[in-house]
Amino acid sequence: MNAQPLGDALKSFLHDDAVATLHLRSMYDDRTNPHFPNYVAWAGGGWVGYETGWLYDILQLGGVAYTTQPLWAPSTTPGSLTLKLDQHGFYVLGQAYASIRAKDHVFTAYRQMVDELEVNPNDDRMIPNTFEAYALRGRLAEVDYFAGYVAAMKPRDYSTFLNMGERAGAPNADAGMGLFSLKYGSIDDLRLRGSAYYVPDILTSTYGDAVWTIPSSGPVKFQLNANLMIQGSNGLHRLTGKPFSTWSGGARGDMIWGPGSLWVAYTQTGSADLWRSPYGVWLGFTKQLVLDFDRANEKAFQIGATLDFAALNLPGLNLIASGTFGADALTPTTGAYLPQNTEYNFDLIYQVPEKAAAPDWLKPLQLRARAGYVEINTAGNLSALTEYRFILNYELKFRGRDY
Repeated sequence: MNAQPLGDALKSFLHDDAVATLHLRSMYDDRTNPHFPNYVAWAGGGWVGYETGWLYDILQLGGVAYTTQPLWAPSTTPGSLTLKLDQHGFYVLGQAYASIRAKDHVFTAYRQMVDELEVNPNDDRMIPNTFEAYALRGRLAEVDYFAGYVAAMKPRDYSTFLNMGERAGAPNADAGMGLFSLKYGSIDDLRLRGSAYYVPDILTSTYGDAVWTIPSSGPVKFQLNANLMIQGSNGLHRLTGKPFSTWSGGARGDMIWGPGSLWVAYTQTGSADLWRSPYGVWLGFTKQLVLDFDRANEKAFQIGATLDFAALNLPGLNLIASGTFGADALTPTTGAYLPQNTEYNFDLIYQVPEKAAAPDWLKPLQLRARAGYVEINTAGNLSALTEYRFILNYELKFRGRDY
C-alpha cells in the first residue's frame, strides 16, 4: 500500500485529526478553622489545549496552557490552593509533549499528565498537577503498563515545576523519580493494579489494590475493594534526616441497587509514621473533602451513600453523602494521642443531560456544590471546622475535520 502523500499527511496531522480544547472553570472555596487561619478565595480560569493527530501513525504533539485568576480573593485569607499563596493568579504551560507510537506502545516526553495511582493530577482545585516526565505506556497481553522517569512536578497552586525531591519537602534536594505501574482487568469484573516509585535518598512507595464486582442476575450488585500501601525513606534519608517507614491499608464494600448505592469502608495507618502524599491525592478509601485520615496509627470507619435523582425525574442530578469516624491517631515520635476527628461530607453534582431539552451549547455545563463538616475532639474539648466549595466546569472540544 502506498504511503499517504506528505501534504495530505500534514493536513490530517495538524488539522483534520487534531483536537482543540477550551475548558472554563470557576471555584469558590471557603474554610473556617478554629485551629488555623481561615481561608477564602473565588477564582476563575481554566485551560486551552491543542493535540495533533498522528503523523504517519508515529508522531503526535500537544500542549495545554492553564490559568487561574482571582475574582474575589482577600489578601488576608490565603491558603485555598486555588491561587498562589499571595492570592495572585498565574499562567503556566502545564503540558508540552511529543509522543512516538509503535503499535500498542507510546513514548511521551516532557510536560504531560501523569495519572499512575500515587502520582496523579489531584484535580480538585482550579488547575491539576502536571509533570515533566519521559514515559513509556502501553499494553502487553491484557496488562496496561507505565514505566518512566519523572523529573519534576507542577503542583496545583504553582506556576513553576519543582524537582521531585524538593516537592517531597527535602531541603536542598534535586532528585527525580523512577515510576512503574501495572493495571489489569475492569472494575465491572475483576481489576488489579499496582505501582511503585523511587526518589533517590528521599522516598520509596508501593501501592496495590483489587476490586471485584460479584456477578449477579438480580437488581442488587455487590462490589469489594481492598488496598495496601508501604512507604519509607531510602539512601541518605534526606527527607527527615533519619530512616522511617510506615504502611496503610483498607477495605471497602459497596451495595449498588438501581439509582443508588451504599458503602462501608475501613482504613488504618501504621503507628511508626504518618503517610506522605506529595505527588497526588491519597488513595485511602476514607479520604474526605477536608481530611485524609492517614495520620500515624489512625483508624477510620466510613459509611456513605449515592443517589441518582434521574429515578425521581431529575436527570443529571447526583448526591454523594458520607461520614468518617477517626480514632487512635498519635504523634509517632512521642506516642502522644492527637485529636480524634469526625467528618461529614455532602456533594451535589449537576451535569446537563445529553438528552435534555436544552440548547447544545449548554450541555457541557457541570455545577458542583461540596460541603464538609469536621468535628475535632481534643481530650473531650469539641470544636468544628467547616468547608464549602462551589465549582463550575464547562468544556468544549473542536475537532478539525468538523470545520
